[in-house]
Formats: sequence, C-alpha cells, structure tokens
Amino acid sequence: MSRMQPWIMVMAWCLNVLVLSLGLAIFEILFEKENGWASATNPRRAGRELFRGSIIAAVCEKPYLTAYHLFVFLLIIPLVLGSELLLLQEAVGMGHPALSNWFVHPGGYLVMQVGGVTFISFLFLAAAWFCILVVEDLLWFLLNWHYPKSMEDLLAGKIWWHTRWLTLGSIKLPRFYLTISLVAVFFLTASLMPVWLISAMSPR
Repeated sequence: MSRMQPWIMVMAWCLNVLVLSLGLAIFEILFEKENGWASATNPRRAGRELFRGSIIAAVCEKPYLTAYHLFVFLLIIPLVLGSELLLLQEAVGMGHPALSNWFVHPGGYLVMQVGGVTFISFLFLAAAWFCILVVEDLLWFLLNWHYPKSMEDLLAGKIWWHTRWLTLGSIKLPRFYLTISLVAVFFLTASLMPVWLISAMSPR
C-alpha cells in the first residue's frame, strides 16, 4: 500500500476541524442565539458559572467558565475526536500514518512511544481540540444570524466574554485566537514528526 503523505494528513485534519467546528458553531447559535458564552442559559444548570476570578478563568482568558462549556469541550469534543480515530483505525483501516502499516520502520517506535505508551494519537487529537476552540468561536461570530453585528463587535473588541485582546491597526482580535492556534500548530507538527523521520530513514 502506498504511503500517505504528511500533507494529505494535514489537509484531512483541517477539513475535519472545519466540519466539527461548523457543526458546533451552528448548534451554539441555535442554542445561545445572540447571548454568547451561554449567558442566557439556566444558571442552575448548563449556565452555572464556574471558576470566576480563578487562575483557570484567567488562563482561558474568560471571566468565568460554565458547566455547558466544560461538558462540551472536556467531554463531548474529546469523545467525538477519539471515536473518529478509533473508527478510522478499526473499521476503515485508516488513521494516523505513524500508527498504521503505511509507515513500518523499526526505529519509528522510538519516537512514538515511551514505556509502551504511545503519544502520537494524543498529540494529533490535542491539536484538533485546540484548533476547534478557535475555529468554532470565530464561526459563531461569522454565521450568527441572531446577532447581525457580531463580527463588527468582535473586530471592535466589544465582546465581553473575551478578556484579552490583540490590536492590529484598527482591528482587535481575542488574544487566544493567536496563542491557541500556535499551540495547535505545535501539537500537529509534533504528531507528524515521526512520519517525517520514518520517511527520511526509509530507503529510497
């Protein structure tokens, strides 16, 4: 079987992130309407405020987190990403090329696992998870038909649940768009490193 090129993996990864982000953004628009950050949700249930004023909220660059966001981003999205990987590997015979028969090299596992624990899948999924945080948030503003001025307010820095901003001329963007995107690129690059190394070590 021919080897899957890293660029194909990156393109498939980007498409998957876009599809998942789009689905989640549309769901949140229907669920929240113009009331971002689950602010109109029942405060005793999904909208319950958590970690207000804490180091966790500060790291997330939000005034607080909600039960809804913890449920979606710490449970649902990881389950979806993990299920996709298992489905591709087990049912279809595809997956991350470093874990498949497309790349078989005795030195490959030196960079793929430590003490029998394989980290490549985690890095690959973590990259998608981080990227979804940014892409889904941006799509919420771009597509929100309940909040026609949402993109205008975002670029003006008038969105209250974003607490840190980057100023680019007359435009403002949430700082986490940049920082989280860089983290996602780092994890994706790390996950594909074995593919490049194994390809380099393989006979031409």
